[in-house]
Amino acid sequence: MKQVTKQHRRGKRSRRASTTSRLSKRLAVLLVSMGTVVGLAGVSAVAVATLHARPTTHAVENGPTSIGTWVVPHGETNAPVMATSGGASVGNGSFNAVSCPSATECVAVGGDAGLNGVASTSSDGGSTWTQGGLEENEPELNAVDCPSTTLCVAVGQGGAVQSNDGGQLWTSVSIPTDNTTLLGVSCPTTSLCVSAGVSPGTAGPFAGELLVSSDGGTTWTVPTVPASLGAIGSVDCPTSKFCVAVGASILVSTNGGKSWTAKTVAGGTGVLRSVSCSSATTCVAIGPNPGVAQNAAASAFEVVTTNAGASWSSVATPAASATLDVVACTSGVCDAAGSAFNGLPAPYLVGTGSGGSWTTNPNIPTSVTAVSGLTCLSASDCVFVGQSGNDPVSVTTSSGGAGVDNPVGSLVRAQKDVR
Repeated sequence: MKQVTKQHRRGKRSRRASTTSRLSKRLAVLLVSMGTVVGLAGVSAVAVATLHARPTTHAVENGPTSIGTWVVPHGETNAPVMATSGGASVGNGSFNAVSCPSATECVAVGGDAGLNGVASTSSDGGSTWTQGGLEENEPELNAVDCPSTTLCVAVGQGGAVQSNDGGQLWTSVSIPTDNTTLLGVSCPTTSLCVSAGVSPGTAGPFAGELLVSSDGGTTWTVPTVPASLGAIGSVDCPTSKFCVAVGASILVSTNGGKSWTAKTVAGGTGVLRSVSCSSATTCVAIGPNPGVAQNAAASAFEVVTTNAGASWSSVATPAASATLDVVACTSGVCDAAGSAFNGLPAPYLVGTGSGGSWTTNPNIPTSVTAVSGLTCLSASDCVFVGQSGNDPVSVTTSSGGAGVDNPVGSLVRAQKDVR
């Protein structure tokens, strides 16, 4: 976001009020739509940053133009429109998710001001961005994963897209379920990808959907899942066999997503919106606490497994962390972030690889008001995307140095791609 001069301070206050209202409404809608459950509930997300890191930022350039025209597939006309907290909204283009397959190559996806899909690439570790080429009128994209520097798979409303050149050009692919909005995707190998999402429900606002691809996102199949599956929004597969998905249930697969088993948490928990695994046995899931509307000191919900999903337990998070939306874990370290709410700053925490001992990360610019997506290659090299007021931001961190609050340029175009 550009620095504001004195004569524009009134506008700055107005934008902050607008942003707070927009984030508050988005949080409320998501909490109601996903529901609170005895097991847990969720929507999507990805990775983070660290305590000893220096944030930097930058803008996006136009790259390849559209390569075709996206047409709503038969059966997907009623796919739900799901907001990503801290991401794109009508009138405000932004990134919803980011994936970095190497220390230099990154891909971010989201929506423009009209919620048309956008995808951008970075060749310098998230410092500068170039617009990628999606098919014209491709809808908003909610999640992305790049298992290599060439293959990337992104998912969104009514389908998925695939890139074989590191995110420069994308091709739309169909999915086998009707009226489905995909919210999360994880590709542990260049052949296996698992995606999670929602469709209109009969027993609740939304039913959960899980899809599996064995050819790098080219084709998708429906796995075996428990009956009456509730909304699912985030998935992580730390290996080609072990996967975890969170939503109206915690689901675990030990065969690469072909079949899933529901798990419970002793005493239950609240809404969980993001899951990340630091190893083949340890995973952390977090979610916002609607109690923040009455209690500014409310804490976010968190559950953890250390035995490959066999059992889960609740973990306490710090006070005033209620708006945490995303978590990312690498070996030994987890980071979590969320959105500003009712005057409270956006929480940004760093903890152990098992999701404990959380402390505030002081190295994130105070101008950042929301985080929608995060990714880390190591404890000290991370990229996160989100918003500063109404402006999209990208913050990169690297080992050493104190945090610096840098001005940030716009990251995405506020119009459709055109051929």
